[in-house]
Amino acid sequence: MKPPPSVPLFERLPEIYRTRDVEQTPPNPLRAYLAAAEGPFSALHQNIGQFYEDLFIDTCDDWVIPYIADLLGATHLKGDPRTLRADVADTIALRRRKGTLGAIERLAVNLTGWACRGVELRVNLGWSQHLNHQRPDAGGSPPYGDPLRTRFDVPRGGSAPLRDPAALALLGTPFDNFACTADVKPAQGDARHVNLPNLAIFVWRLAAYRLARVLPLAKGSVDLGPQPAGLARFALRFDLHPLDLPVRLFNTSRPGFLRPDTSGGVVSPLTEPDAVPGPMLAARLTSGTKAGRPGDYVGVDFYDAAATPPHGFDLGDTGLQLWLPHTLAPLLVPQAPATEWQWRFRGDTLCAWESGLRRPLGSGEIVIDPAIGRVLIGLDSAAQAAELIVPDGSGLRSRMFASFTYGAAGPVGAHPLTRRFEAHTSGTDLRLVGDIPGGVTLQAALAGLATASKPVVIEIHDSLVHRIDLSLLPGTTIDGTLSLRLAEGLTIRAAGEHRPLVLLAQPLSLRPLTAAAAAPFTPQVRLEGLYLAPDPSAPFPAGHALIDRVAVARLEIIGCTLAPGGHSLRDGTRAPMQPALRLVDGYGFAAAADAEAFVPTPDIVISRSITGSIGVDPRYRLEIQESIVDAGLGLRDAPSGVLAIGAATSPATNWGADLHFDGLTCFGALRVASVGGLGGIFTQPFEVLDNQHGCIKWSAFSGAGDRLPPNHFCVFAGAARIVFSSERFNDPGYAQLARESSRAVRELGPGDDAMGAFGFTLEAHKWTNLQVRLREFIPVGVRPLLMPVT
Repeated sequence: MKPPPSVPLFERLPEIYRTRDVEQTPPNPLRAYLAAAEGPFSALHQNIGQFYEDLFIDTCDDWVIPYIADLLGATHLKGDPRTLRADVADTIALRRRKGTLGAIERLAVNLTGWACRGVELRVNLGWSQHLNHQRPDAGGSPPYGDPLRTRFDVPRGGSAPLRDPAALALLGTPFDNFACTADVKPAQGDARHVNLPNLAIFVWRLAAYRLARVLPLAKGSVDLGPQPAGLARFALRFDLHPLDLPVRLFNTSRPGFLRPDTSGGVVSPLTEPDAVPGPMLAARLTSGTKAGRPGDYVGVDFYDAAATPPHGFDLGDTGLQLWLPHTLAPLLVPQAPATEWQWRFRGDTLCAWESGLRRPLGSGEIVIDPAIGRVLIGLDSAAQAAELIVPDGSGLRSRMFASFTYGAAGPVGAHPLTRRFEAHTSGTDLRLVGDIPGGVTLQAALAGLATASKPVVIEIHDSLVHRIDLSLLPGTTIDGTLSLRLAEGLTIRAAGEHRPLVLLAQPLSLRPLTAAAAAPFTPQVRLEGLYLAPDPSAPFPAGHALIDRVAVARLEIIGCTLAPGGHSLRDGTRAPMQPALRLVDGYGFAAAADAEAFVPTPDIVISRSITGSIGVDPRYRLEIQESIVDAGLGLRDAPSGVLAIGAATSPATNWGADLHFDGLTCFGALRVASVGGLGGIFTQPFEVLDNQHGCIKWSAFSGAGDRLPPNHFCVFAGAARIVFSSERFNDPGYAQLARESSRAVRELGPGDDAMGAFGFTLEAHKWTNLQVRLREFIPVGVRPLLMPVT
């Protein structure tokens, strides 16, 4: 839709002229005349207005940032314009506080967007105090001047309290206050060297994504029999991930508020230990311990389950939040009317809860295993247990909702991101899905696609589980399989801040109404922000791909996760792999005449997504941008017959479709007809049929069995070290380049940044910018050590 002019000339005319303009024959000649002038006049008006905005760092265009930096005498940096803008905006404030820990942390946050903690490592040195020069502590006159201190408190640089696991959990972390001996080895980054001149700057590189509301998987309610007073009789078990995947729980980042100082500026408070976007520490979740801080990690609230849709899901600021039905609240009040029910928390290992608990479960106690995302709740009566877990057909259904936070290397795959869409117009058929007013199920929203008269947009407004069974839709049985028949284009997308899970009862198949109608108006399909996986409650065909037919002009997979499998199970083994696409020549048409009548060459576009293996025959075009393709084979795995990208038909002997990539991390071998691209990391052999044409730049290869076209600025694993934080899907550091990887891989990719799927995050620029500024802001004699925590 064309935006309205910033200066509507016609609307500014007196009413008499606008009225007479309508009365002319033909009508509105003056409106049409002025409309031709409104475009350039509005552009000129906006340009003049931008001149004023360019005077301020907050509102100026990106190209103006270095010019304002020149006025302040700040050196020029390269990278994300947002970080450069923040750096220039805080230049004066940081110069006033040059060398202070608050300024160092604020500088690092501005330049990287990561949470940061600065630590002067000299305070961790263990040394004997002179009686005339005693070292002060936070608790008063040393060593225990504060009468409120106990023998378990740790003075600065003190000994470790062996009886408090919550305090011991901070050992070796950025918040370690225990005494250490001096480390006289040469100081290097990425390692904690405790010595007088060393300043450690810890950064959390992984992004923490918070799912606003999910329905955990109820695993059962166990009657433990009669128990002594204070112990729970019923143990309710929940897996937070609805697909029963282990998930590492993260906390949310909660930087302190800036406070004014006496000079009229602001002071940045230092980062607190329980407010950083890192993995939750089980010991810190335990109530009743001196150093335990469960309130900083988990919250419990009640919602109105009787309302349609349910409401009362107010988000707190902790990494994990649980909502229980409000009908459970009266049952959780003890006999004594003066006291309210108090939840108690415990961090523990629940990987073997089927065989019993290591420690008894208290009444009103919530046990959390942050390493695998499990929750155990202790209740007193069957009535209380029935409020949280109810029978649902052949299984169980949870009535407890949860919001949890997990970590990932960046916005690749389906994540709860901010998304903005154009306003709905009459040109599309918008169908809302979810537990919102007017919302329907995804299955119901897919009805009537064959009779649609305009493109259909299905928007999902929650992060719950949605199921698709094509056999339940009329008219989908065609060409010997089940396929969605499309009369117009189709978009299925997640609303902002949501990550819906779409479970498929059978592979997703797409085709037009008739093959003859395919030219030139073949429908286009777009999937955005979805997490697609096989439905475990349905007989999804083993070994089949999630998408097995694309008889449309274009398929776009944007910001999606087509679950590749291969994740770590709770016993440490690896789950089986799941193919993502298998697209054969003939487009799935049963009749040869239909295949011949289908004119377009479908474009398969995958952007910022995670997928399993891709099998695409030559009559398609494949384009991959800033994505991960996972067939389960890393750098140290022996080659096998499984291809990450290849042909769908006889992949061992045939060649896959033409491939173009821009930022790709591929765990597996490739075998394609032709290729062109840049910024790839390939862990297994890469074979190209036409190696005389095309070009690959700034990429890393395994160096074993490759058949490549001309390549430039590329490296091979034998000469360049390539290390990932994790090669398993669903791990927090999945496909993240570790710091021990060679500089050529981390910093000499496209745009002088990292190769692979996460090059667009400009991590190399963030490291370089931070090091440049630290040289300017660190006092003489202080040695900064940059240390990634995640």
